Amino acid sequence: MIHKDFTGLIGRTPMLELTRLEPDLPARVLAKLEMFNPMSIKDRPVLYMIRDLQRQGQLTPETELVEASSGNTAIAIAALAATMGFKAKIFMSELCSEERRKIIRAYGAEIVLTPGVEHTRGARQRGMAYAEKTPNAVYLNQHDNEANAAAHYQTTGPEIWEDCGGGIDAVVIGLGTCGTFSGLSRFFKEKDPNIRIVGFEPASSPVYSGGRQGRHKLIGIAPGFVTPNFQRSAERCDEIMLVRDEDAYEWTRRIARTEGLFVGITSGAAAKVACDLAKCPEMSGKTVICIFYDTGERYLSTEGLF
Repeated sequence: MIHKDFTGLIGRTPMLELTRLEPDLPARVLAKLEMFNPMSIKDRPVLYMIRDLQRQGQLTPETELVEASSGNTAIAIAALAATMGFKAKIFMSELCSEERRKIIRAYGAEIVLTPGVEHTRGARQRGMAYAEKTPNAVYLNQHDNEANAAAHYQTTGPEIWEDCGGGIDAVVIGLGTCGTFSGLSRFFKEKDPNIRIVGFEPASSPVYSGGRQGRHKLIGIAPGFVTPNFQRSAERCDEIMLVRDEDAYEWTRRIARTEGLFVGITSGAAAKVACDLAKCPEMSGKTVICIFYDTGERYLSTEGLF
């Protein structure tokens, strides 16, 4: 198939049954390979959010699109800005990997680094303040933008459902902006209220579980506050599981060495949660879905990972 631009490459990602990662599981574990989008899973919601702004007449060639992001949303914004013809400024924590920064700058977007202790919450506050005082600046607001969830409700969810023939018993989703969580949980609960929706977050920063913000290494999730996206969909969360940083790192390496897929840290965490869930007696003979969000090439400089 021949496409005319970057946007046509987004979506229709494949799925892989994880047979080598944890052999002899009583349940089947399938991974949706969102790393096979041009850049990451975030290509989908960023495209939806930008098109929503275009429909509202808020996006012009003079517009500077502003967002706070730990990396993948920022990369998607930078890539789409390059091909769609607008400017982009990204506020991001200094804890984010150097690879992500270089990719964003390669696309021509500007980066403003914020203190790591503030995590994404601080970057978000600074980005919103900048957009409010700057002419032609529009804050994308991925943490409270319903087009974020709509992308997954309208594309990711239906793709998984179609590929599985509707045979889905549990879905594991990382809790970051919670656009993915909101969109997928709505789609699957509408299809079958008995599908188990399981969120996960870092054990050292269990904010969605009601705990306190802390430092963690699962870059891409756990922004340090409960997002409006999650607040709108919290009743669809059947369970939240906690993942230690060291476990996420170990499982990221295991995926590369068993399944041959080079994935990022949150993908490793997702696989661990999915396999732990698959070991539960009540899941015997059932199907668990997880998501591989991005490629591990963006984390090569992360100390202690590879």
